[in-house]
Amino acid sequence: MTPSIVTVRDIDVSVERVGAGKPLVVCGGPQLGHRYLRPLDVLSDSYELFYFDARGSGDTELGDPSELSFTGAIADLDGLCSALGLERVTLLGHSLGGHVAYLFASTYPDRVAALILVDVGPPFAEDQAGELGNAMVSARTADDDAKLREIEESAEFQQRQPEAVEAYILNVYTPFFRDRRSVEAADLGFTPITAANVLEYEERLVMTLSQADPVTSLAKVRCPTLVVHGELDPIPVAFSRFIAESIPGAEFALMPGASHFPFIEDAEEFERTVRAFLTRVTGDSDA
Repeated sequence: MTPSIVTVRDIDVSVERVGAGKPLVVCGGPQLGHRYLRPLDVLSDSYELFYFDARGSGDTELGDPSELSFTGAIADLDGLCSALGLERVTLLGHSLGGHVAYLFASTYPDRVAALILVDVGPPFAEDQAGELGNAMVSARTADDDAKLREIEESAEFQQRQPEAVEAYILNVYTPFFRDRRSVEAADLGFTPITAANVLEYEERLVMTLSQADPVTSLAKVRCPTLVVHGELDPIPVAFSRFIAESIPGAEFALMPGASHFPFIEDAEEFERTVRAFLTRVTGDSDA
């Protein structure tokens, strides 16, 4: 499917639409582009899924570097929905994109019909952030570290070639997967734009989270919300529970044996969990 280009503020955003039905907008980790989220296509028999490359990823240029913030990401998402004529959407946010999703839902409560938050991170509580960091380090092996050094020292990585940078990121993200075979099979689809920005993207974005007042924002979410957490995710389950407890009426679903990418490694159970929630809150019998 050929992506379409939608002008939003100072950038042209690359968007792909899949399926038919009520609109479901997918917000993944904005630094990665949208390719890794495509296992969610399984929902396209009941919903029209909108995938987009956030600024500075995939096929969307960075534009104004000062807009690389949560405030900028919310404004980009608002502009994208408006440009696409989407007045009211279901919003699914994964990982860093989960922060974008609930911040958007709290800022524009009339525009979000339902919210699905999947393994949101990183935590903003200092102790939980420390727990995440320790878990990521302890899950690595000496071979992981040796391979990472090999990638870093390669000419391809120094030149920020997409394949080498993607290999680097997958190595760093290895603890986020339950099965190392999933890492080997993963295809993030890095482009030259992603490769040019991804190494600094997350840190630059996370530094702006406190400015968005996330704790207060969670309490302002008014739509039906499902918070999903993989039992084995290095992100502390306590953080996802806090999110669920902070959003009025939110449901919490712990996926036993799953990790940070449940829609990749535990696709069938994840699909059942999400469909059951959407059926309850939207009344769509085919959802």
